[in-house]
Amino acid sequence: MEKKILILGSEGFIGKSFVNYYDRLDDSNIKLFLIDIIPIKKNHYFNVDLTDFEKINKILQKIKPDEIYNFSGSFTNSFSTDYQNNVLVTKNIFDSILANNLDKCKILINGSAAEYGLIQKEDFIINEDYPLNPISFYGLSKVYQTYLAKTYFLRENINVYITRPFNIIGNGISSNLFIGRLINEIIMNLKENRKIIVGNLDQERDYIDIEDLIKAYEKIIQNGVPGEIYNIGSRSSIKIHDLLMKFIEIFEIDKNYIEINKNLSSKFDIPKIIADNNKLKELGWTNKISLENSIRKIKNSVLTN
Repeated sequence: MEKKILILGSEGFIGKSFVNYYDRLDDSNIKLFLIDIIPIKKNHYFNVDLTDFEKINKILQKIKPDEIYNFSGSFTNSFSTDYQNNVLVTKNIFDSILANNLDKCKILINGSAAEYGLIQKEDFIINEDYPLNPISFYGLSKVYQTYLAKTYFLRENINVYITRPFNIIGNGISSNLFIGRLINEIIMNLKENRKIIVGNLDQERDYIDIEDLIKAYEKIIQNGVPGEIYNIGSRSSIKIHDLLMKFIEIFEIDKNYIEINKNLSSKFDIPKIIADNNKLKELGWTNKISLENSIRKIKNSVLTN
């Protein structure tokens, strides 16, 4: 029986990775439908502004998807922009599911570890019940998105699955994030021998490869419990300095090219945060790709593009 999967934000970093994963599966029983705001030509692709309820509603009415993955959204840290793209868009999806009586449809919402925000130093291994103390407007918008999903689950019994990825590693990630900025800095170093400029290197973060992340989404929507929240991370951490050194070693770059700019640091930098991923592991998922292999994949991608 054919399964129809609708991917919102298909042209973003996670969306593209998700589409590529399913393309490699080459499963004739799965049909992908894509939505993004970028005007391009693809099969089963809809160029739609998701803030427009009528447009998204017509698409759901036409497709009647079995699963929806919401990878759309923004990371601008502007309250009005992130609220509109992360919260109101999610509401449009839920309202359209109800309007079209898609009571069997499963929807995965992509939250963020930024929802946890300011944590106590001694509480660095964080589970899904940890208090939410966002310190960015982006994190706040994701908290609103989570509570919105919870409300629709409780009131309308929508089959929603809520995820909280921690730090992601992979080529093509936003330059608003450390890994994305670092990759751009390395590319410019390789092209023009420029300095690699970085900020605070003392923080510790939990990183997960994009391929492991995609498989976690799949596991959650297949085996998870509707209305539940799932952290996605490795349950381990690495100091940013050590991660930088792994990049430098694998890309074979002279350490003398590294320059620290303290202006890139923030007074809200969290010293250490790690995902308690027990709930996800209980579904049968485990991360398999090491940081070293993630960086080698990035190197191969950078050198071949």
